[in-house]
Amino acid sequence: MSGWHLSIWSGDDLKPKKWIAVVLSIFTAPLAFLYLGSVQWALLSFVLSTGLGLLNFAVPGHEIVFGLVSVALVVLWIWLALRLIGQRTGEERRPWHTRWYGLVAIAAAWAVIAVLLRAFLYEPFKVPSSAMKPTLPVGANVLVQKHGYGHYGTMGAQLFHGALSASVVRGDIIAFDYPRDPSQTFLKRVVGLPGDKIVYRDKHVLVNGVDVRGKQLADYLDDERLAYMKRYREKLGQIEHDILISDSAPARMAQGEIATPPQCTNDGETLSCVVPVNSYFVMGDNRDNSLDSRYWGFVPAKAVIGKVVYIAAPRH
Repeated sequence: MSGWHLSIWSGDDLKPKKWIAVVLSIFTAPLAFLYLGSVQWALLSFVLSTGLGLLNFAVPGHEIVFGLVSVALVVLWIWLALRLIGQRTGEERRPWHTRWYGLVAIAAAWAVIAVLLRAFLYEPFKVPSSAMKPTLPVGANVLVQKHGYGHYGTMGAQLFHGALSASVVRGDIIAFDYPRDPSQTFLKRVVGLPGDKIVYRDKHVLVNGVDVRGKQLADYLDDERLAYMKRYREKLGQIEHDILISDSAPARMAQGEIATPPQCTNDGETLSCVVPVNSYFVMGDNRDNSLDSRYWGFVPAKAVIGKVVYIAAPRH
C-alpha cells in the first residue's frame, strides 16, 4: 500500500473516516455532509442551522431553548453522518468537495462572505445596558446598516475608512466607537447635527431653541429597579420615540461630572453646546441613566459605525 493510501484525506477509493465525520458534524454539519458526498444533506443542514441562528437573533432571551435545539441537531447530524458512512463501500469515486482542499476552499469562501457582509453591509449587535430604554431593552438584538457610513470592519478588526455618503438625521439611533475608548461600541440617539445649538436644562432638551419633549404617557415600570419612571413622547426631526425620566435623579448636572468642550458651556444647571463640524450630539432615551454627549462630548463622524435599522426585543 502506498503512502498516499495512509492519508486520512486522499485517494479516490478511501472510505470516509468516522472520527472526521463526527468532528465536522459537531462544529459544521454542512462540511461533514460534503465530506461524505451528500450535497442534499449539506444544503439542508445549512438551511436549518442558518434558520435557527436567524430565529435566535429575532427572538432574543431564549438562549437555553435554542441551545437545547442546537444540541439536538448536532446529535441528529452525527447519527446521519454515521449512517451515511455505513452505506459507503470505499469504492466510490470521491468528488472534489469531499477532499480536504475542497472543504477548505468552501469553508474559506463562506468565511470571506460572512466577514464581507458584516464589515460592509449589516452587522448584528446585542444591547448591553439600559441606557436606551424603553426603545432598546437590555438583551435586545439590533441590526446596524453599515454601508454608506464609511466605517468598515467587524469583530474588532478595522479594514478601512471611506467617505460618509449616508445621511445622519436627528432621531437616528447610531452605533459608534466610544470616543474615550474606541474598542467599545455604544448605541445612542442623534439629538444634534453639526451647527445645532443644544441646551439641556431641568431635564428638558432644546434643539435650536425648540423643546423636543412632547406629551406625558403612562408611567414605565423598570423591571431592573422595580420602580416606575416618567415616560414622555419626544420628537426629533420626523422621528418620534419615547424617553424615560427618573424623579429620583437630580436635575442639576454638577460641573465636575461633565467634560465641557470649547463649544459648550456648563454652569451646573444648564448645559449649552454648539455641535461642531463633522460631529454629532447623542443621548440615551433613558435620560437619567445614560453616559452620553452630556458627559463626554461629541461623536466624530468618522466614529459612526452605522444606523440601527432593525430591533429584536426580548419576549418574556
